[in-house]
Amino acid sequence: MGLFKKKTENQETVSMTPTVGGGASAMSGGQELSELVLKSIREGVLIVGADGNIVLANPMASVMLGKSTDELVGLNFESGINLFDKSGNRVPENLNPIINSIKSGEVDEKRDLSLITAGSNKTIPISLIVAPTNGANSSVVVTFRDIAKELEEERERMDFISTASHEMRTPVASIEGYLGLAMNPATATIDARAQQYLNKAHESSQHLGHLFQDLLDTTKLEDGKVRTHMEPVEIVSVIKEYADAQLPDIQAKGLSYQFGSNNAENQVGGLNISQVIYASIDRDFMQEVINNLIENAIKYTPAGWITVNVKADDYNVQIIVEDTGIGIPRDETEHIFQKFYRVDNSDTREIGGTGLGLALVKQRVELMNGKIWVESEQGKGSRFIVMLPRLSKETYDQQRFLFENQQKMQGDQASHDQAVQAFAAGGAPNMTPEAAPVMPVAPAAPASTAPATPAAPAAPTPTAPAPAAPITAAPAAPAAEPTVAVSSPAAPPAPTAPAQPIG
Repeated sequence: MGLFKKKTENQETVSMTPTVGGGASAMSGGQELSELVLKSIREGVLIVGADGNIVLANPMASVMLGKSTDELVGLNFESGINLFDKSGNRVPENLNPIINSIKSGEVDEKRDLSLITAGSNKTIPISLIVAPTNGANSSVVVTFRDIAKELEEERERMDFISTASHEMRTPVASIEGYLGLAMNPATATIDARAQQYLNKAHESSQHLGHLFQDLLDTTKLEDGKVRTHMEPVEIVSVIKEYADAQLPDIQAKGLSYQFGSNNAENQVGGLNISQVIYASIDRDFMQEVINNLIENAIKYTPAGWITVNVKADDYNVQIIVEDTGIGIPRDETEHIFQKFYRVDNSDTREIGGTGLGLALVKQRVELMNGKIWVESEQGKGSRFIVMLPRLSKETYDQQRFLFENQQKMQGDQASHDQAVQAFAAGGAPNMTPEAAPVMPVAPAAPASTAPATPAAPAAPTPTAPAPAAPITAAPAAPAAEPTVAVSSPAAPPAPTAPAQPIG
């Protein structure tokens, strides 16, 4: 079966006919069969020309879009299919998968979009695949289906996994604690054989604890409960810091390590990368990504070396973790970022793992607006590449200024909240006078003319009220709550001096 294009006076149309011989009757029969298939499938199908106009629509597309097939054909696809992201915003032109596939000639697949049906205004979550028919600037075949039921089932599974993982962490932590006590010579005496058994049990309990934590992290990310805290950074120094922290584990395995590349093809400033490269990242996410990729490299590399490298062009940054390990069969590489997927062969069966690490890495990279993929061949090592958008120096300076000011405002607000809580509790916070909230000042108590005795105070003799003394924060012991760090490294001024501006 093939797609044959034919021009009319007004527009390009697409007819589906068989690519085999058999004359007009065979072609007619093939066309009827094609139409029958299009009518019966439970997915919406559109064919969109290079000019953006719809040239074919099947009945399910008509139902999901709320327009008849006659209304859809000839209509610009942006008027026929209203795509929205998961935040409820209309997908902009530069992110529209149909436009991008027409321009690039590449297949685009999305599972986080929804469409609104014309007339009923019903929102339908969809899985969307856009496939070009003949490279760039050609027609594309758009297929989409309602995944509301699938998403609901996924949510129920994730709720169960989250609840079960949370409940199981407590007994596992207790088991780990008692095993730790049993293995500690200061708290228990056991023979060598029992020590081996306890070591194995402790390793298994730690593995189980990691599995539960990974499950919780996965469900939180998929439920949108984890938010990114993006920060503009000089990316080379950050990646070097995170990668170098794994050096003890690399050396313990007997592997070599270097930051940068000796390969002339990939070299950027030799072993000490000299490029200054800026990007926006979530520091916690990025540290977990680097840690996981290096831990994987250590785990699956019996001997050899591990290299971490950073490269950039005008638009993107590439962070590369490469090893000389056992590698991944080519037909497995497209699956390894799926949850619970593990390559099953004689090289991997003895190596532990939850099958969630790379799925978590992929989720974190995508939340930072990046992509990750792997280049590998069995027995020849692996290269994991993380690609993030690059920031220009001007954009970095602007975003850094905004980020630091936002951090300062959050610090000021936290200090203010702390002060209010301290005053409400009847205490005095450890802070400068200007940072304390303005409180109403009552008139000073009348002075006593008769001296007080330890047993009971003498009756006071009223005198003229003294002027109220200004309220200042006591420089005594710090408040119970820790003070919030601010961006200025300078110590806070003395209570009697004016507060210095926070840098």
